[in-house]
Amino acid sequence: MILAGLAALALSDEGLRERATGLLSREPGEAVFPLPPEYAGAFTDDWGAPREQGSHEGTDIYAPEGTPVYSVTSGTVAGAFGSNDAGWNTLGGYTVMIRADRDAGPVRRGDRLYYAHLSEPTPLSPGDRVEAGDPIGTVGRTAGEIPGTVADFPPHLHLGWYGGLGGFLGAEREEGYETSRSSGAINPYRLLLYTLEPQQESPQG
Repeated sequence: MILAGLAALALSDEGLRERATGLLSREPGEAVFPLPPEYAGAFTDDWGAPREQGSHEGTDIYAPEGTPVYSVTSGTVAGAFGSNDAGWNTLGGYTVMIRADRDAGPVRRGDRLYYAHLSEPTPLSPGDRVEAGDPIGTVGRTAGEIPGTVADFPPHLHLGWYGGLGGFLGAEREEGYETSRSSGAINPYRLLLYTLEPQQESPQG
C-alpha cells in the first residue's frame, strides 16, 4: 500500500512531470533534480514540519527503495555532520554530503547538499569529485543508533542544503529562501523547483 501511494504521489502533478523531461541532460554546471523524472511530483514544502528531534530542515522526496539518487550539483564529497566513515548518523542513516564547486542556479560555490536515508553506504569517499547528475546512492529508509537500521517510515530521500561560510544568512540569499541562522540550513524546496524549470536558451550571436 505504501509503494502504491508513493506511485500515485509521483504521478499526481502532471505539470511537474512534464517540466522534468530531460532534467538530467542540462548543461555542465547546472543543478539537476536528484531522482528520476517520474518522481518530480513526489515532494512538498515540508520545511519546518515538526519532528521528534526538532523542526524539519530539508525536503523529503518519496520514491521506492532502491531508486537511484543523483548529485544535484557538481562538487566534492565531504564528511557529513556527525557521520562515521560509512556515512552513517543517527538521524539520517546512510548519508552523503557534497560541497558544490561552482554556482549552479540558487546554489553557491561552497554550499553543501546533504542526502540522507540512503539504502546502503555510498560507494564514494571524501575527496571524490562528482558532476551534476552522477549517481551517488539509492533511496532507502535507514536511521537509528545502530548502523544499518531500517526505520519505520516510507522510503524517501531527505535533501538538505547548507550554506558555505557566511553564505546562508537571509540577507545574502535571494528573497524567498527560508534559512536557519543557527544551523546554516536553507529550505531546498525552491531549489528543487528550479531544477525542474526548462533551461533558458542562449541568445543567438
